Amino acid sequence: MSRTAQLFELQQIDSALDSRVTRMRQIDELMGDSPALVAARAGLEEASSRLAEEQAQLKKLSREAEDTSTRLKMLEKRLFDGSIKNPKELSKAQEEVEHLKGRLRDQEDGVIEAMLAAEEAEEARNARQGELDAISQEWQQFLAGLTEEKDTLLSHAKVLQVKRQRAMKEVAWEDLQVYERLRRGKGGIAVAAVKGGLCGGCHVAVTANILRLARTSPDFVKCPTCERILYPLGEIKFQEFDHGLDNVAR
Repeated sequence: MSRTAQLFELQQIDSALDSRVTRMRQIDELMGDSPALVAARAGLEEASSRLAEEQAQLKKLSREAEDTSTRLKMLEKRLFDGSIKNPKELSKAQEEVEHLKGRLRDQEDGVIEAMLAAEEAEEARNARQGELDAISQEWQQFLAGLTEEKDTLLSHAKVLQVKRQRAMKEVAWEDLQVYERLRRGKGGIAVAAVKGGLCGGCHVAVTANILRLARTSPDFVKCPTCERILYPLGEIKFQEFDHGLDNVAR
């Protein structure tokens, strides 16, 4: 295997490894709470807060109506048990009874309105809870899929690491330094396949003279445009790197 072919095989392994590492990082970012889940939780919190307010208002109005009713009953009892003898005091008590009856009617109307508002708030809160439950279930299923995908990618990455170590042993130290330096400066792609006359790195056409050098020269031939090492696919006998990961010994 030529020097360029050795580096091209290493490049394919590294590209396969890079793609899996990148995807695993994307999965890590995706595994935070989704915007829909955050919004559903906020909606439930808002609905729960409103329900608490309506229930507190209902309790307050019910207590006030109960106090008025108790006071009214006590006053009516005094009117009918004959404990009030003074006519002026009796007249005043009767006026207060009528006043309390009017207040109680208003308070009872307020209690009914508060009960309806509390029921409406409870229905809204239950609806928000249902939405959150549905979104949470869907999100858990999505996370399970991401976890399974990440486990598969991690398994692939381990196999590729073994393949990489084996491939590196076949490459001369000097060539490996050139490769690593290009990888750092060229977005991870040091060796570009040439297919259909185009450089796989910059997608610019490569002249016939340069292609001929790439096919025959024992030295590395670089693309004049992007300066990556050229590897003419289809121009020389080479089977592309097998991405099958079920057999580490490949």
